[in-house]
Amino acid sequence: MFDEKIAAALSGIVDIQSYLVGMGKPRPSFGESLLKSAEFKAFQDKRTDLVTKANIIGTGAANDPLVHGGKPFIDAGVRQPLTLRQLLPAFPTLAGAIELPVKTSSTNAAAIQDREGTAHGESAYGFESSFVPVQTLGHWVPASNQIFEDAGQLDGFIRSELLSDLAAAVEDQLLNGDGTNSQLTGLLDNATAYSQSSPITYTGRLDILRDAIYQVQLAKFRPNAIVLHPLDWRNIEVSKDSQNRDLVGLHSATEPMLWGLPVIVSMSIASGTFLVGDFSRAAMLFERETAGVQIARHDGSNFQKGLVTIRATERMALVITNSTAMVTGSL
Repeated sequence: MFDEKIAAALSGIVDIQSYLVGMGKPRPSFGESLLKSAEFKAFQDKRTDLVTKANIIGTGAANDPLVHGGKPFIDAGVRQPLTLRQLLPAFPTLAGAIELPVKTSSTNAAAIQDREGTAHGESAYGFESSFVPVQTLGHWVPASNQIFEDAGQLDGFIRSELLSDLAAAVEDQLLNGDGTNSQLTGLLDNATAYSQSSPITYTGRLDILRDAIYQVQLAKFRPNAIVLHPLDWRNIEVSKDSQNRDLVGLHSATEPMLWGLPVIVSMSIASGTFLVGDFSRAAMLFERETAGVQIARHDGSNFQKGLVTIRATERMALVITNSTAMVTGSL
């Protein structure tokens, strides 16, 4: 009892020190919050539900990889780095569809007044209403009751597998969704096609990307990122001049950069395709429901087999506000 009081006092001192330096207490992960919730405890006691693929089951062996006490979490394995979503302005919504006015044309007549008493120039703007439904992305996996009751790695599994794979699917939709069959209307499908500046014809990757930046600038936007497949970025970094010197001196850079813009290296974009844009003005992301996990015991034949179903879902809408703020083409 005395040791427990000392531990509690020390924990309080750490919390106070963290508060004084502005750190605050670390926020629990989604999985930790779920495991500590009253709903999950009731679910474990089989009193309630929380609102063919290979089942996740234990082998019963002493070295079962899912229940081994010395392993605090399930290794995530191969995962896709995700960064594209961070470029888009995001807003919460309670609506099932987003209706937003989008500017389609403008005439700027702002100018110096000719002389006192004369009329100023009249500007004009055209708008149309954009109606975009909220879509749902998600996936599920069955697991055994025993794993829920015996394994301490559920938090790591939820965090590094279900939610990570859901985030990868979201990034793919943000880029490649074509608006059909309840897909998002993605960035590539709405971006302006790259058109080379005349009279010069560019063939090199670096020149094409610089010319695409220029095309976005001509549309009166400020490009803030380039999206490339890892293979294309590799080819750019190792490109040489006629004397075998590196064309892109980025070996000491902490983040990929090209022509002063950050490069988003993503597996979601096809090799040989690029996307350059002012993503702060090209689109808006509306989040109806952030990524969440639901668990149910009564699903199909789960009760008979001693299984539970774990489902991760997210609801959102992507509204394209300025197609000319993005340019896509081939390298």
